[in-house]
Amino acid sequence: MAKNPVYILPGTMCNHRMFEAQIIVLQNAGYTPHVIPFTEQTSIAQMAELTKTIALESAPFIGFSMGGIVALALLKSNPELIKSLCLISSNSLADKPERPLIRQKQIKQAQATSTTDVLKHDFMPHYFHQPNLEHNKLVLKMANELGFNAFSAQLNALSTREDTLNVIEKTNKKLLFVGGEHDVLCPSTIQKTMHNACPNSDLILLGNCGHFVPLERSNTLNALLLDWLESIK
Repeated sequence: MAKNPVYILPGTMCNHRMFEAQIIVLQNAGYTPHVIPFTEQTSIAQMAELTKTIALESAPFIGFSMGGIVALALLKSNPELIKSLCLISSNSLADKPERPLIRQKQIKQAQATSTTDVLKHDFMPHYFHQPNLEHNKLVLKMANELGFNAFSAQLNALSTREDTLNVIEKTNKKLLFVGGEHDVLCPSTIQKTMHNACPNSDLILLGNCGHFVPLERSNTLNALLLDWLESIK
Protein backbone atom coordinates (compact mmCIF):
# COMPACT_ATOMS: atom_id res chain seq x y z
CA MET A 1 0.00 0.00 0.00
CA ALA A 2 1.11 3.56 -0.75
CA LYS A 3 2.57 5.64 2.04
CA ASN A 4 0.24 8.38 3.33
CA PRO A 5 -2.23 8.25 0.42
CA VAL A 6 -4.40 11.25 -0.39
CA TYR A 7 -7.17 10.83 -2.96
CA ILE A 8 -8.08 13.75 -5.23
CA LEU A 9 -11.42 13.72 -7.04
CA PRO A 10 -11.43 16.16 -9.99
CA GLY A 11 -14.18 18.39 -11.33
CA THR A 12 -16.00 18.39 -14.64
CA MET A 13 -13.58 17.92 -17.55
CA CYS A 14 -10.58 18.08 -15.22
CA ASN A 15 -7.77 15.57 -14.83
CA HIS A 16 -4.44 15.33 -13.02
CA ARG A 17 -3.12 18.46 -14.77
CA MET A 18 -5.50 20.56 -12.70
CA PHE A 19 -3.69 19.61 -9.51
CA GLU A 20 -0.04 19.62 -10.58
CA ALA A 21 0.90 22.26 -8.00
CA GLN A 22 -0.91 20.42 -5.22
CA ILE A 23 0.60 17.08 -6.23
CA ILE A 24 4.14 18.44 -6.03
CA VAL A 25 3.57 20.02 -2.61
CA LEU A 26 1.91 16.90 -1.21
CA GLN A 27 4.68 14.65 -2.51
CA ASN A 28 7.34 16.90 -1.02
CA ALA A 29 5.54 16.66 2.33
CA GLY A 30 5.62 12.84 2.26
CA TYR A 31 2.14 12.12 0.92
CA THR A 32 1.17 9.96 -2.06
CA PRO A 33 -1.56 11.77 -4.00
CA HIS A 34 -3.81 9.81 -6.36
CA VAL A 35 -6.08 11.64 -8.84
CA ILE A 36 -9.12 9.52 -9.67
CA PRO A 37 -9.58 9.42 -13.49
CA PHE A 38 -13.24 10.13 -14.16
CA THR A 39 -13.82 9.50 -17.86
CA GLU A 40 -17.01 7.83 -19.07
CA GLN A 41 -18.94 7.12 -15.84
CA THR A 42 -22.50 8.32 -16.45
CA SER A 43 -23.61 8.72 -12.84
CA ILE A 44 -22.19 9.96 -9.56
CA ALA A 45 -22.73 6.44 -8.19
CA GLN A 46 -20.52 4.98 -10.95
CA MET A 47 -17.84 7.53 -10.14
CA ALA A 48 -18.01 6.54 -6.48
CA GLU A 49 -17.70 2.88 -7.46
CA LEU A 50 -14.62 3.64 -9.54
CA THR A 51 -13.12 5.51 -6.61
CA LYS A 52 -13.66 2.48 -4.38
CA THR A 53 -11.63 0.30 -6.74
CA ILE A 54 -8.66 2.65 -6.34
CA ALA A 55 -9.01 3.87 -2.75
CA LEU A 56 -8.66 0.61 -0.86
CA GLU A 57 -7.83 2.09 2.54
CA SER A 58 -9.04 4.86 4.82
CA ALA A 59 -7.42 8.13 3.76
CA PRO A 60 -8.00 11.87 3.38
CA PHE A 61 -10.03 12.88 0.33
CA ILE A 62 -9.96 16.13 -1.62
CA GLY A 63 -12.95 16.80 -3.87
CA PHE A 64 -13.02 19.69 -6.33
CA SER A 65 -16.40 20.78 -7.72
CA MET A 66 -17.96 17.61 -9.25
CA GLY A 67 -15.34 15.60 -7.36
CA GLY A 68 -16.76 16.95 -4.11
CA ILE A 69 -20.19 15.69 -5.12
CA VAL A 70 -18.67 12.25 -5.70
CA ALA A 71 -16.88 12.43 -2.36
CA LEU A 72 -20.16 13.12 -0.56
CA ALA A 73 -21.74 10.13 -2.32
CA LEU A 74 -18.82 8.03 -1.10
CA LEU A 75 -19.17 9.47 2.39
CA LYS A 76 -22.77 8.23 2.33
CA SER A 77 -22.08 4.74 0.96
CA ASN A 78 -18.62 3.98 2.40
CA PRO A 79 -17.78 6.38 5.23
CA GLU A 80 -15.08 4.02 6.46
CA LEU A 81 -12.94 4.94 3.44
CA ILE A 82 -12.86 8.64 4.27
CA LYS A 83 -10.58 9.70 7.11
CA SER A 84 -11.34 13.36 6.50
CA LEU A 85 -12.70 15.35 3.59
CA CYS A 86 -11.79 18.67 1.99
CA LEU A 87 -14.41 20.03 -0.41
CA ILE A 88 -13.16 22.74 -2.77
CA SER A 89 -15.66 24.85 -4.73
CA SER A 90 -18.29 22.16 -4.41
CA ASN A 91 -21.90 21.76 -3.30
CA SER A 92 -24.34 19.25 -1.85
CA LEU A 93 -27.33 20.19 -3.99
CA ALA A 94 -29.28 18.15 -6.49
CA ASP A 95 -29.34 19.66 -9.97
CA LYS A 96 -31.80 22.52 -10.42
CA PRO A 97 -34.99 21.47 -12.28
CA GLU A 98 -34.09 23.48 -15.38
CA ARG A 99 -30.49 22.26 -15.60
CA PRO A 100 -30.89 18.74 -17.12
CA LEU A 101 -32.48 20.17 -20.28
CA ILE A 102 -29.71 22.77 -20.55
CA ARG A 103 -27.08 20.05 -20.11
CA GLN A 104 -28.64 17.96 -22.88
CA LYS A 105 -28.51 20.98 -25.21
CA GLN A 106 -24.85 21.45 -24.32
CA ILE A 107 -24.12 17.81 -25.12
CA LYS A 108 -25.83 18.13 -28.51
CA GLN A 109 -23.98 21.36 -29.23
CA ALA A 110 -20.64 19.76 -28.32
CA GLN A 111 -21.40 16.86 -30.65
CA ALA A 112 -22.29 19.25 -33.47
CA THR A 113 -19.30 21.56 -32.97
CA SER A 114 -16.74 20.57 -30.34
CA THR A 115 -16.45 20.13 -26.60
CA THR A 116 -13.96 22.97 -26.36
CA ASP A 117 -16.35 25.28 -28.21
CA VAL A 118 -19.07 24.66 -25.64
CA LEU A 119 -16.61 25.05 -22.78
CA LYS A 120 -15.40 28.38 -24.15
CA HIS A 121 -18.89 29.83 -24.48
CA ASP A 122 -20.91 28.20 -21.67
CA PHE A 123 -18.45 27.18 -18.96
CA MET A 124 -15.20 29.11 -18.91
CA PRO A 125 -16.75 32.58 -18.47
CA HIS A 126 -17.82 31.37 -15.01
CA TYR A 127 -14.56 29.69 -13.98
CA PHE A 128 -12.19 32.50 -13.04
CA HIS A 129 -12.35 35.78 -11.16
CA GLN A 130 -9.50 37.26 -13.19
CA PRO A 131 -8.86 36.40 -16.86
CA ASN A 132 -5.73 34.29 -17.27
CA LEU A 133 -4.55 32.98 -20.64
CA GLU A 134 -2.50 30.12 -19.16
CA HIS A 135 -5.42 28.93 -17.06
CA ASN A 136 -7.68 28.99 -20.11
CA LYS A 137 -5.16 26.97 -22.09
CA LEU A 138 -5.00 24.38 -19.31
CA VAL A 139 -8.79 24.01 -19.18
CA LEU A 140 -8.94 23.44 -22.93
CA LYS A 141 -6.00 21.03 -22.85
CA MET A 142 -7.76 18.88 -20.24
CA ALA A 143 -10.98 19.00 -22.26
CA ASN A 144 -9.18 17.84 -25.39
CA GLU A 145 -7.57 14.98 -23.47
CA LEU A 146 -10.84 13.82 -21.93
CA GLY A 147 -12.95 14.29 -25.05
CA PHE A 148 -16.63 14.35 -25.92
CA ASN A 149 -17.57 11.02 -24.32
CA ALA A 150 -16.35 12.21 -20.91
CA PHE A 151 -18.15 15.53 -21.37
CA SER A 152 -21.43 13.80 -22.17
CA ALA A 153 -21.08 11.27 -19.36
CA GLN A 154 -20.19 13.85 -16.73
CA LEU A 155 -23.02 16.20 -17.63
CA ASN A 156 -25.46 13.29 -17.42
CA ALA A 157 -24.03 12.36 -14.04
CA LEU A 158 -24.45 15.89 -12.72
CA SER A 159 -28.04 16.11 -13.92
CA THR A 160 -29.11 13.03 -11.93
CA ARG A 161 -27.23 13.66 -8.69
CA GLU A 162 -28.89 13.58 -5.27
CA ASP A 163 -29.00 16.23 -2.57
CA THR A 164 -26.49 15.18 0.10
CA LEU A 165 -26.81 17.90 2.74
CA ASN A 166 -28.18 15.24 5.11
CA VAL A 167 -24.92 13.31 4.67
CA ILE A 168 -23.00 16.38 5.83
CA GLU A 169 -25.36 16.82 8.76
CA LYS A 170 -24.93 13.24 9.96
CA THR A 171 -21.21 12.68 9.50
CA ASN A 172 -18.76 12.66 12.38
CA LYS A 173 -15.82 13.14 9.99
CA LYS A 174 -13.75 16.31 9.98
CA LEU A 175 -14.69 18.40 6.92
CA LEU A 176 -12.94 21.42 5.44
CA PHE A 177 -14.83 23.63 3.01
CA VAL A 178 -12.80 25.91 0.74
CA GLY A 179 -14.39 28.33 -1.70
CA GLY A 180 -13.73 31.45 -3.71
CA GLU A 181 -15.52 34.62 -2.65
CA HIS A 182 -16.30 35.35 -6.31
CA ASP A 183 -17.39 31.83 -7.29
CA VAL A 184 -20.65 32.12 -9.22
CA LEU A 185 -21.06 28.35 -9.71
CA CYS A 186 -20.75 27.24 -6.08
CA PRO A 187 -21.09 30.57 -4.27
CA SER A 188 -20.13 31.40 -0.71
CA THR A 189 -23.76 31.05 0.42
CA ILE A 190 -23.63 27.36 -0.47
CA GLN A 191 -20.30 26.94 1.31
CA LYS A 192 -21.75 28.55 4.43
CA THR A 193 -24.84 26.32 4.31
CA MET A 194 -22.70 23.18 4.20
CA HIS A 195 -20.40 24.47 6.95
CA ASN A 196 -23.34 25.34 9.20
CA ALA A 197 -24.82 21.88 8.63
CA CYS A 198 -21.65 20.08 9.72
CA PRO A 199 -20.76 20.32 13.41
CA ASN A 200 -17.16 19.27 12.82
CA SER A 201 -16.07 21.50 9.96
CA ASP A 202 -14.07 24.56 9.01
CA LEU A 203 -14.83 27.06 6.26
CA ILE A 204 -12.29 29.17 4.39
CA LEU A 205 -13.37 31.64 1.70
CA LEU A 206 -10.60 33.06 -0.45
CA GLY A 207 -10.66 36.57 -1.85
CA ASN A 208 -9.78 37.44 -5.45
CA CYS A 209 -10.87 33.96 -6.48
CA GLY A 210 -13.60 32.35 -8.53
CA HIS A 211 -14.49 28.70 -8.98
CA PHE A 212 -11.07 27.32 -9.89
CA VAL A 213 -9.38 27.70 -6.51
CA PRO A 214 -6.56 25.19 -7.29
CA LEU A 215 -5.40 27.47 -10.11
CA GLU A 216 -6.29 30.99 -8.98
CA ARG A 217 -5.12 30.61 -5.38
CA SER A 218 -2.75 27.71 -5.76
CA ASN A 219 -0.16 28.68 -3.13
CA THR A 220 -2.79 29.52 -0.53
CA LEU A 221 -4.64 26.26 -1.17
CA ASN A 222 -1.41 24.28 -0.90
CA ALA A 223 -0.73 25.73 2.54
CA LEU A 224 -4.32 25.07 3.65
CA LEU A 225 -4.14 21.46 2.52
CA LEU A 226 -0.89 20.84 4.38
CA ASP A 227 -2.30 22.37 7.57
CA TRP A 228 -5.48 20.29 7.23
CA LEU A 229 -3.58 17.06 6.63
CA GLU A 230 -1.30 17.77 9.60
CA SER A 231 -4.35 18.37 11.83
CA ILE A 232 -5.85 14.94 11.10
CA LYS A 233 -2.74 12.82 11.61
